[in-house]
Amino acid sequence: KLVTFTRVTKLMSAEEIDSNSRDGAFIIGLNLQGASWDVVGSQIEKSKPKEMFCPMPVMNVKAVTKEKANNGGFYHCPVYMTEQRGPTWYFNAQLKTTSPPARWVLAGVALIGEIA
Repeated sequence: KLVTFTRVTKLMSAEEIDSNSRDGAFIIGLNLQGASWDVVGSQIEKSKPKEMFCPMPVMNVKAVTKEKANNGGFYHCPVYMTEQRGPTWYFNAQLKTTSPPARWVLAGVALIGEIA
């Protein structure tokens, strides 16, 4: 069985990408809601005060077998097209974390494609 696996790069814009992804696709334009992204540490962290959305770096999404998907130390973050969530779900992205994933579930952390 195949599952999606995401790797968050340190690139912040499409102009910084120098070639196509060898084994997946690059995704740009997602925003993290309910948390913040630590670009230096490449992991999810508590959101900053008065920050509703945090722009995400370029992400590489690829398909891997379920056995190869590394599940330790990751929060399986839902990706939605709009803030409406529910019917606009795409897939779950793996975001690195040092906190228990339950913390981010309770905070309602999600990646949003279009924000108003």
